[in-house]
Amino acid sequence: MGKNSRYYKDLQKAKTAKIREIQDQLPLYTGGYIDSCIRNHRINTAYEYASDVLLFFRFLTAKNPRCKNKKTNEIPLDILEALNCEDINEFQSYMKASDGIRSHMVSDRTLARKMASMRSFFAYMAEKDFISDDPTLKADKNKKLVENDIKRLSTDEANRLIHAVKETKAATNRSCARSRNVSKRDLAIVTLFLNTGIRVSECVGMDVSDVDFVKNTIKIVRKGGKETHLYMNKNVQETLRDYIQNERPLLTDDPKEKALFLSLKRNRMAVRSIEAMLKKFKTSAGISDNVSPHTLRRTYGTTLYNKTGDIYMVADVLGHKDVNTTVKHYAAMDEEHKKSAAEVNLYDGD
Repeated sequence: MGKNSRYYKDLQKAKTAKIREIQDQLPLYTGGYIDSCIRNHRINTAYEYASDVLLFFRFLTAKNPRCKNKKTNEIPLDILEALNCEDINEFQSYMKASDGIRSHMVSDRTLARKMASMRSFFAYMAEKDFISDDPTLKADKNKKLVENDIKRLSTDEANRLIHAVKETKAATNRSCARSRNVSKRDLAIVTLFLNTGIRVSECVGMDVSDVDFVKNTIKIVRKGGKETHLYMNKNVQETLRDYIQNERPLLTDDPKEKALFLSLKRNRMAVRSIEAMLKKFKTSAGISDNVSPHTLRRTYGTTLYNKTGDIYMVADVLGHKDVNTTVKHYAAMDEEHKKSAAEVNLYDGD
């Protein structure tokens, strides 16, 4: 498995096709921006940016009187030229409320991401002289967004989740039987998340050949297509070996199948399948908050930092390009370190 594998090439091709479908719904003058997103960002980010731009143009058709009865790809450039910060503020309000017909009701964090897309779009349009001023520069900032409000599991919750997977509890006899058929797979996935902090996209993209029990490593493809190797601890080794040797052969009769984690349909697991699996087990584990693959990634990052105090190690293992991202999401949350710092007597006046 690598960034040039058939899996990643097919993924890139499919997502690019979806971006082009979005582009067909936008005015021609947005084409340069969409192309720049594809060139300069990983394909999932480019897709999010394109989707958010289309969402903004749909907002214009719904709320701007000059765009009434126009299709999104028919909105003239002079409409964008006339926009100001108040229009951007109205878009933010539109995303946070229901208009009686369609409800967006996005979270503060989702709104912040969509506003990042808007700032990127309008900055490009201003830089290329499509518009004279960037209306997002003076728009309201989302002050309610709390950067450090990041969900992760406590030690007890993480242990209960693992126990629930081992016990393979499910709501019905049918689902219980289905779960037993992939119990070793599910345990390997949860153990992998909690002991390496890999992203769900990195997990579903792994092939059997990416697991090296001799060198004790796994190979994954990070954001942007960079390949890296991570070392496995004993728990990861044991659960992966058990799954590969004793359960995976029952999920495929194709000796050429490369995917590491397979579904009951005998093909590579999808992201949504892993998300659904975690949702099921978090219920049987008695965890009230949502448990997503990213929750487990955050749990690993927080635990690693709390035990080592080495923010650079955490950034490296998680694949963060900028250590400030790691500091914002992990070090700032470490209340135990803050308490420890208060207990240190640096100066006593003697």
